[in-house]
Amino acid sequence: MKYRSITISGPIASGTTTAAKGVSEKLGLEYHSAGDFFRKYALEHNLPLYEHVPDKLDLAMDKKLQEEVKKGIVLDSHYAGYFNRANKNVLKVLLLCDEKERIRRALARTHTHQESEGEIKKREKAHDAKFRKLYTDENYLDTKFFDLVIDTTNTESEEVVSEIAKKYLG
Repeated sequence: MKYRSITISGPIASGTTTAAKGVSEKLGLEYHSAGDFFRKYALEHNLPLYEHVPDKLDLAMDKKLQEEVKKGIVLDSHYAGYFNRANKNVLKVLLLCDEKERIRRALARTHTHQESEGEIKKREKAHDAKFRKLYTDENYLDTKFFDLVIDTTNTESEEVVSEIAKKYLG
C-alpha cells in the first residue's frame, strides 16, 4: 500500500468531516479530528469557538497530530495537508466547495442564513490569522500541497468517500 494515513482538509462546510468519517469506516482506519479537540477544549474552558485558544495549545496539538498521522489514521484537519505536504506516506486530500453551497450546508446546522454566513466567515478568518501568526503566510489550502482535490459542491458524500478510498488503495 502506497499510503499509511489520509488527511482531509478543506474550507468550513466543504464536507471534510463527513468524508473523513466515511473513509475511516470504509477502510477500517481510526478517525481523528482536530476540530473535535478544539471544540472540547473551548467547551471545557467556556471559550468561544476558535477564539482565544492559546498559541501554545495550537502548537502542541499540531505536533501531536503529526505524530498520530504516522500510525495509519484518517485525520480531519484544516492544516494537516499543508503540514504533511512532503510526507509521501500520507494521502493528502483537499475538498473544495462553492461558498453559497457551504453556507447552505451550514444553514442546516444553525438558525439563520446570516448567522451561518457570519459564523463561517468569522471562523475562516480566525483559522487564517492563527495559521499566519504561528506558521507562515502561505495558503494552507493551496492545491499544490495535495495529492487529490475534489469539488464537493455537486458531489454526493458516498462518491467522495469512494474516490478517496480508490486513491488510497491505489
